[in-house]
Amino acid sequence: MSALLELDRLSVDLSISRWPLRTTLNILSDITLTLARDETVGLVGESGSGKTTLGRALLGLQHISAGTVRFDGTPLKTAADFDRIRPRTALMFQDAVASLSPRMTVGEAVTEPFRIHNRPMPDWRARAAELLEEVGLPADMASRYPHELSGGQARRAGVARALALKPDLVIADEPTAGLDVSVQAEILNLMADLKDRYGLSYMVITHNLALVRHVADRIAVMYLGRLVETGPTAEVFSNPAHPYTGSLIAAEPKPDPRKRRTDLAIKGEIPSLIRRPSGCEFHGRCPLATARCRTEAPALRDIAPGRKARCHFAETYQKQGA
Repeated sequence: MSALLELDRLSVDLSISRWPLRTTLNILSDITLTLARDETVGLVGESGSGKTTLGRALLGLQHISAGTVRFDGTPLKTAADFDRIRPRTALMFQDAVASLSPRMTVGEAVTEPFRIHNRPMPDWRARAAELLEEVGLPADMASRYPHELSGGQARRAGVARALALKPDLVIADEPTAGLDVSVQAEILNLMADLKDRYGLSYMVITHNLALVRHVADRIAVMYLGRLVETGPTAEVFSNPAHPYTGSLIAAEPKPDPRKRRTDLAIKGEIPSLIRRPSGCEFHGRCPLATARCRTEAPALRDIAPGRKARCHFAETYQKQGA
């Protein structure tokens, strides 16, 4: 499959000048990742790991400090570059209701991309009805306002707005957050159906591993603003190569109330960005950490065809889990 989106050593820095703190925080560092056409990549990690910031950066909504973003082979360097490809991209926001303007009807909201990008739309009401019906909402919902929608309905309206211009790439930030399990399944099935129908590529940002296991072709695991493992979803879940990935998988809730958890798979808290740990940033929480890990930062390296891991002992960890 040809690459649609390519990230090469992307970094994002933020300046903090709130008294008494004046410093520059490295939010994202050395992000190298490829998203192919018709592919779904799941971006996972704990809260605060930089997933949403990365999603915004690759759409030009967050300033990039270093590195390169290529879309369909074209480097994106300036705001004008990102503006040119914006009709071919879309973002599904984490808070579906808050992302809809309370001053707009649902019909006005889902057809807003046509007005923003000056696309011809002879009858916006008819187009709104088509978009809503495409995502399983009745056409008469176009006259309602966001506060009149349920969480699932607002999420479907967000999908309709994202797909209005039939983009090539959709960034879905926590697409099932706050929804009942049955509604989550409906949204995921809808996204899969639309992907098959229009040949979409998705980047799904989430901390829900069950969701990633269900929808993603490949998985990318983030820790403290860096990718620590990437690879085909089935392979990563069956034999993770980084202790952090293995800990996340082991921490998945098991749907059996008789089996109580007596030991957490991952201990401690994610470190502060203000005081990044030396060496491997996961060493303070890692069961395999050695003196080398505390002083020498590992690189994201190939460990098998299509798989990368940022760990000195990735092969050893895999053998232990095999």
